[in-house]
Amino acid sequence: MQSTGEAACFGDSFYDALAKGLTSVGYSLPTQGSVLISAGGSENKEKLLQTALLLKSLGYKLLATEHTAEFLSDKRIGDVEVVYKISEPQRKPNIADLLYERKIDFIINVPSTSTLEKYVGMLYDEYQIRRKAVELGIPVLITTELADSFAKTLEWLKHNETTKKPLESYENVG
Repeated sequence: MQSTGEAACFGDSFYDALAKGLTSVGYSLPTQGSVLISAGGSENKEKLLQTALLLKSLGYKLLATEHTAEFLSDKRIGDVEVVYKISEPQRKPNIADLLYERKIDFIINVPSTSTLEKYVGMLYDEYQIRRKAVELGIPVLITTELADSFAKTLEWLKHNETTKKPLESYENVG
């Protein structure tokens, strides 16, 4: 939970506690819908491959920026809708439009760049995506590890409910 503060929650499992923690910092945990995936660099794309497969198997619609969509298609993920960056407002469908139309339920946005020119453009897009998402209350996951844990938590929630116990029951834990 980089740059958002910290939350500590108890649960009977990692995913139980993480679901509570994410909810406590204002994240919604959608049981269906669309996820936008944008990953910079081949290493990040590879790290997100299993996460994308899991989300697809759970029934989420996958949206991805051009190069990420191309990578996922090359890996035979299935239907992945290409969406265009905020810095390309003339190209449709555009991320900004989809955010305002509430057609994106959460975002996996893991940037990477190697050149200064790309970095400046990337900063604008990254800032705009995060800013608009925060304004609209849409979760943004910015590391491959959190994206993976988030997806596994959504899977866990398909078959479980978060526990509700009095705080006293945790007094002598540990």
